[in-house]
Amino acid sequence: MKLTLLLFCAILAHAAESADGKALFEKKCATCHATETTERRVGPSLKGIKDGKLPDAIGKEATHDNILQKIDNGGNGMPVFRDLLTQEEKEALVKYVLTL
Repeated sequence: MKLTLLLFCAILAHAAESADGKALFEKKCATCHATETTERRVGPSLKGIKDGKLPDAIGKEATHDNILQKIDNGGNGMPVFRDLLTQEEKEALVKYVLTL
């Protein structure tokens, strides 16, 4: 029973993190980045990130560290978010982007 309860709590916590990342993305990132289409907005679409590659302009592997670095440092027209988001917000964004 305890194991089932712990597993259930872990699943809920993961779902909450994903939801927070999605809501934050929609608030801070969706104006510039599409997720459902390959449409280029101000920045490249992030659709397909889960397949392993960041958009063509970046060309790096879609890893936690590379995405976090891009959020922190910006570049090529993307603003620097290093001091605009908390570490928890950045982690939630990275987790969400890796699902796209």
